[in-house]
Amino acid sequence: MGSAEIQSLADLSNSFKVVATMRLAPVTGGPSCRPWAPHSRQLGPLALTMMPLEALLKTLFGLLF
Repeated sequence: MGSAEIQSLADLSNSFKVVATMRLAPVTGGPSCRPWAPHSRQLGPLALTMMPLEALLKTLFGLLF
């Protein structure tokens, strides 16, 4: 990084590209999540009858962060 060579700039550019393509979660919402989408609509109201909305949201956000 201290030299004035073009290789240093290329290394910095590649590092930036890697960071720019990072995601919050390593799993995308593609084909792996599609089979669960219809079931989540049906399980949502059921989950609300078993625990309060506040506790459910705390649990979900605790899994994400």
